[in-house]
Amino acid sequence: MSSSKLRGKVYRCPICGAEVGVLAHECGEFHPVCCNVDMVLLESTLIFYVCPHCKSEVALVENKNLKAFTPRCCNVAMVQQQSA
Repeated sequence: MSSSKLRGKVYRCPICGAEVGVLAHECGEFHPVCCNVDMVLLESTLIFYVCPHCKSEVALVENKNLKAFTPRCCNVAMVQQQSA
């Protein structure tokens, strides 16, 4: 997978269950390893929101309650970024 398409991807360790999410737009060769084994790429992805004023970003890991997630920054609603 090209590095530009890794942003938002989530990997899980098949041994201990640890998870990591890719936050950067670009990265080098990314091959996560945990417990001395390759981590597994999950189907789920992070959902990013950006502040329209200061450009701060947050990422939603999961929302099991399926309630609306409306993060705020600079006293305004953050905007969900389009998936690449």
